[in-house]
Formats: sequence, structure tokens, C-alpha cells
Amino acid sequence: MTPDHYHRLKNAHSLRSKPSRTILSLAVQGALFSIAIGVTTLPQIAWAAEESGKQLPQNSSEFNIAPGPLDAALIQFATAADINLSYDAAALDKLNTKGLKGRYTAATGLAALLQGSGLEATPKTGGGYVLQKAAVSQSKPDESVLPEVKVIASSDTSSSTLPKDYAGGQVARGGRVGLLGNKDMQDTPFSGTQYTAKLIEDQQARSIGDILINDPSIRNTYSRSSGRDEFNIRGFTLFNYDVMFNGLYGVSPRNTSSLIGIERVEVLRGPNALLNGMAPAGSVGGSINLVPKRAGATPLNRLTLSYMGDSVLGAHVDIARRFGAEQQLGIRLNAITSSGETAVNNVRDNLDAIAIGMDFQGERVRLEGDFNYQHNVTRGRGALLFAPEAGVKIGHAPDADKNFIPKWTYWASNELSGAMRAEFDVNKSWTIYGAVGGKEYDFNSLQTSMQLQNPQGGLFLRPSRLNESISALSAETGIRGKVTTGALEHEVVLSNSTFSQENRLLRLIGSVSASSIYSPVTFAEPSLTLNGHLPKVSEARLNSLAVADTISMMDRKVQLTLGARRQQVETSNFNGTTGARTDHYDKSDVTPAVALVIKPGDQLSFYGNYIEALSQGDTAPSGASNAGQMFAPQVSKQREAGLKYDFGRFASTLSVFQIERPAGFINPATSRYGMDGEQRNRGIELITQGEATDHVRVLGGLAWTQGKLTKTEAGTNDGNTAPAVPKLQFNLAGEWDPLVLQGLTLTARMVHTSPQYVDAGNTQRIPTWTRYDLGARYAFMAGKTPITVRGSIENVFDKNYWLSAARDGLTVGAPRTLLLSVSADF
Repeated sequence: MTPDHYHRLKNAHSLRSKPSRTILSLAVQGALFSIAIGVTTLPQIAWAAEESGKQLPQNSSEFNIAPGPLDAALIQFATAADINLSYDAAALDKLNTKGLKGRYTAATGLAALLQGSGLEATPKTGGGYVLQKAAVSQSKPDESVLPEVKVIASSDTSSSTLPKDYAGGQVARGGRVGLLGNKDMQDTPFSGTQYTAKLIEDQQARSIGDILINDPSIRNTYSRSSGRDEFNIRGFTLFNYDVMFNGLYGVSPRNTSSLIGIERVEVLRGPNALLNGMAPAGSVGGSINLVPKRAGATPLNRLTLSYMGDSVLGAHVDIARRFGAEQQLGIRLNAITSSGETAVNNVRDNLDAIAIGMDFQGERVRLEGDFNYQHNVTRGRGALLFAPEAGVKIGHAPDADKNFIPKWTYWASNELSGAMRAEFDVNKSWTIYGAVGGKEYDFNSLQTSMQLQNPQGGLFLRPSRLNESISALSAETGIRGKVTTGALEHEVVLSNSTFSQENRLLRLIGSVSASSIYSPVTFAEPSLTLNGHLPKVSEARLNSLAVADTISMMDRKVQLTLGARRQQVETSNFNGTTGARTDHYDKSDVTPAVALVIKPGDQLSFYGNYIEALSQGDTAPSGASNAGQMFAPQVSKQREAGLKYDFGRFASTLSVFQIERPAGFINPATSRYGMDGEQRNRGIELITQGEATDHVRVLGGLAWTQGKLTKTEAGTNDGNTAPAVPKLQFNLAGEWDPLVLQGLTLTARMVHTSPQYVDAGNTQRIPTWTRYDLGARYAFMAGKTPITVRGSIENVFDKNYWLSAARDGLTVGAPRTLLLSVSADF
């Protein structure tokens, strides 16, 4: 949080969020609105460019409030408009409104809602509005003002005040940029997108992958309901266990993250060692941060019932309250239970999760605390199918409805995590902060390792039993402040962070069996039993110290960021039988960064950066002459330049980048493993977001990436395309509010991915795939209760396709999947 929050309004204490819900079991079935909408972007962009020359109302927003009781409509309006509104609830009894549809400022929107009510909204000193009787005749001021009984607020209470939602509400205007804190998109010298709780709810997202399907620079390795999240960002793998929670590593769930307690999913593209420190699993393509929900000033009681084909039923509750004379203390509770069979045969998913978020907003002190529990069991789950030997052709994708994975396979995890964050304003210019978080992860599974053998779908499977536990602890402290030297303004931050993790596991491997991905063979469940305690097999400690200075001049039209982080990496491996340490290293490195933003005007900004990522060094694999040798940390480097243009309601980011990452190879002549190779990804990205025109919202873009292998062993694969790097990824999602029925929204989405090579020799590849989704939602008032019904169909044409070729393996896309939900605010 910046020191500017030292002088915030006393009543500004609620997070503007569009929530989710929680616990109990029930069953639901509903109806689906399936409609196609064609949204053509280029005319809309041209329209937006034309409109940018006109004077759009400042701080205006799009509203879609159904006719009904005035009291309920005002609550909905104040929350969406992010204003404080005071009035006597009793004075509104039996008053109705004709609703509100279109773009309004706070003042014009209130006037439209209050039309014919005999009331008017008057601005209050210090911000907000109070309702009073309309001035139809001369009267004493104190007789016309209603007692301030009800307070509706929608201001932010998170410890690092969230940037506002962008037009359309699907993404935000900015987000956390690591140790630099929250920044507006026009002031951020990197490419990033922040997906909101509104988008999470409207797209019925259950995990991070369900949201990142909207991002043209990202592709999921696993499909919906596979029980695991993993991503490719700018052509490099990002593991789910490298996802941050409120700025900390090691707190978010390890395999897949429920989004019930999440306000925003923040994506930062490209290496980011200075900003966030070294990712524990070494991901370099970008970072993902989950922002937890906080309670708003308006009490919230929301229940959502959901259905996902074939029979996954769920109930989700979201409850929020604030307490205290000035509502300093907030508590947000989310809980969910869901269970049933997915659209893939023999795949069953069970999820029970709870998320509790608390915050305290004092005059100079801000505190946050989070508690999360997640129990997840997935049976017959999706898995990585290793490719056949190089040169063997990959056959067509199997029927996605069927399942070539034995139905007795399962993953079961219990995860308990917590985090705390505190900030204290020393004075108007300086703030000290600290955070600590940790997680206990217990996992057991019966799974299969699988390798494809030939184009006819022949398959070898080997079952294994795995029990694993992981303990992680993460912490950071720092000081952030502002100083002025002549014409230069400095935003300085000094940060220290630490991360530790201990892994314990037992594994038992069974015998190999033969099957087929096209005609699966039924096997009896193997008898694999693990006994005894889990021995420690590895531990890691990451410590770092970072400093950064953002130098601004010319009224912040030029902003230069300079920084560096010294990262220490200490890891050890242990013999699971004897407990003896087998490998150990303790290395450190410094990763610098420089970034520049130039803003010729408020709408246009140019940016550029050079930044590095640090990954734990490779270990020479078995079979190499130096098997077990641990290499020094690997440094990946990014150079990026781009521009961002904000039309007012529609924004675009155009960027070009190059990322170089070291790669390891075994020398065929000496059998020695060495870190002598490199993967170089060059790309162009266009990201779009916002309202293309009235009642039409667009989210999408394209990413063109050239992934090349260089400096390979003996030059064997030099110039080849890097595996799992599609040359073209294209996304287009649209929402349209037809005027024929107020409260109705129709949605459509297209996701396109070009071919991917599977092996470094480029002898195998999987073809292009394109997926289409359709949906609709309808928001209305049932008495004083706002209700939203949502329905969507993913993969409308039930296309069978290979989803990804990441990590030398193959995964299958999900079949046609029906999603239904109904939400009510009581």
C-alpha cells in the first residue's frame, strides 16, 4: 500500500467485489440459454477510436438494473458505482423504479433511478450522496434531509487498495506489480491483465485454468476437471505451485485452486525475479497472483447452486460483514461443496473448500488475514500421456467423452493454508510492511504413467501408488516510501523475502500393462500398498534481498524503474531409506531489471523493460555420466517493448518480446549432461479488453510466438521449433446485452491454437485446434432479491483434439460440457 492511504476517507472501507458462495449439499437442475453472438473487433476498435475524441462522461459506468423495488435497486447501483449512499430505508418502502440500462455517471444514474419517487440525491461533503425529498417548494434544509440510517459503501479495504474495474467489469485497470505495489495499467512497464470476480462468476470458473482460457498469451496444459492446473505463458511452463496468494509463494493450493475466495486473478507476462523473487518450481514465462476477497460495507448473503455435466452438483455460499463504529473490521466467508461425474466417462470430482478472509482498516495500520482449506478427490483423472519415440507419428486425438485412463485411478489432497499481512504508515511518505504465510499439503494417489507407442493408439501403462506431504513457509518484510530530489520524484522500496519447503514421500511402482487410447482395455485395480512414515526426500530454502527505485519526472509522464535482487538458493536431496543427504548446493546470483514508461498523454503510454528470471539449477538425470550433479541457478532474460492505448472504454496493449532460457542436454559422445543449450522465444502480443460499444464487451487478442532452439548439443537441433510453442494463439470473447429483454446477456467465445511440435527434433506434432463456447445469463429481481441465472456450453461442436504438447507429453481437450448456475443475494 502506498502512503497516500494515510489520508483516506473514514467510510472508505469496502472492497468492490462481485463475490461467490459456500457450503451445504443440494441438487440443482436448470435451463440453459444458448445463443450465438458475432462480435467483429475491427469496426468496434474504429468506433472506439472515433469516440475517444469525444468528451465521455468522467467516471461513468455501464449499468443493467432490472425494474423493481427502489431499495434493492439502489443497493445494486451503489455497489456497482463504487459510491457511498445514505438514506432512510423506511422512506423507500413500497417505492419502485423503472430500472436502469446504459452508461451513467453516479449523479445521472441516481437521478434516473429516483425518477417519479419524489426523492433526489444530494452530494455530501467528503464524498457520497444522501437521499432527500425533492425540492418542489421552499423548505427548511433540516426538514428535507432524511436521517442517515442505511450506509452503502463500495470502497476498497484491501491492504493494497485495488485498482478500479475497467469498463465492462471483466478486468481491472491495473494490479499488483510485485514489490512495486499496485499500479495503473498505463503506469505499468510490463504486460499484464487482472481478471475480476465478476468474470469468474459470469463464466462459472472453478479453477484458474477456467479463467486463463480467456488469455491469448496463455494455454492450459490440462483441460477442465482434470484435477490439475498447469499453464504455458509465452511458451514456457508455469506450474500451479508457482502461483502466488496475495503476493506470497507457497500458500495457494498445489494442484488446482478453487476460486471461491478469490477477488482477482492477476497475470504478469514475462520473467519477474526482481518483482516477485524466484518462483519455487522455476517458472519463467510469467506470474499469477490470486487476490483474496474482502468484506464490503454492505452485508452480503449469497447462495449459488451449480450443475456441470454429467452430474456435478454444487452449492456455494458467500457471506460478508463489517463491524465497528467505522466498520474497521471485515470478515468474508466462502464455502463450497460439489460432487458428481464430469462430462468425461468414469471421471468423478469431489470438492469441499472453505476460505475465510479478514481485514482491519485503522487510521495508520492495516491488517489482513486469510485461512483456506481444500479437500479435493478426482477419480479417473486426466494425465500426461508421454509421446512415443522420436519419429513415430502421433495419431488423431481420442474421443474426449471416453476415457483411456483406468477408472480406479485417483488423486486425493488435503490442503490447509493461512497468511497474514500488515502495513503501518510511519508518516505521510513512508510505509513499512510484512507478510507471512504457509501451507500443509497431504496427498495420496493411485495413478498411471503412460506412453503412447504407435499411430494406432497402442499404449503402455504402469500404475504407481504415491503418498506425499509438503510443508511450506513464506515471508516478506519491506519499507516503501517517496522522496523528492529537485525535479525528480522517487518511489523507493527495499524488500527482504524468504521461502522454505520440505518434501516427504513414498512411492511404489507396479508392472506394465498394454492398452489403447482408442479402445481402452479394462484392468483390475492393482494391489499396491504403502506402509510406514513418509521420509524426507528434499528441502529448499530461498532467501533474497531486493531494492528498486521508480524515478518520475515531468508530472509522471516519464517513469524509470531501476532495481536488483540478490537471490540465494539452497537445496538438499535425501536418501528416503537411510535419511542421508545425497546432494546439496548453496548458490546465489543477482538479477537486475530496468523498465521505462513514457506517457505523451493520459491515453497513450510507451513502455520497455529488461528483466531476468532465476530458476533452480537442473540435476543431471539418471543415465548421464554425471547423474545427480546439481547445477548453479539458471538465469533467463527478457527484453520487451510495447505501447498501451486507452480509448476510455476500450483498451489495447501491443508488445514485442524476446526471452532466452538456458536448456540442458546429454552429450551423446560423452553421456555427460550439461547446461549448454538455450530456448529463445520471440513474440508479438495484442491484448484487448473493455466495451467495444454500448452493451457490447470484448475480451481477447492474439499472440504470435517464434520458439527456437539454439546452442543445442553439437548443433543437432539448432533452429528447430521449441516443443509446445504454438506459432499463433487467438482468442475472442464477446458479451451482448440485447435491448429486447432487460437483464439478459448473451455470450460467445472462440479459442484458436496453431500446431505444436512434441519433440526437439520436430519429428512429431499435434494439429491446430479451435474451440467455440456459447452462453447466456439473466439477472432479475424476485421481490427484493437479486437473482442471476447463468448457462453455458463449452466446446459446442464436441471437437476431439490434442490440447497441449507441454513437458514432452500430450493431453486431451475436454468434450462438450454444460454449465448451469443460479445465484441469489438474500
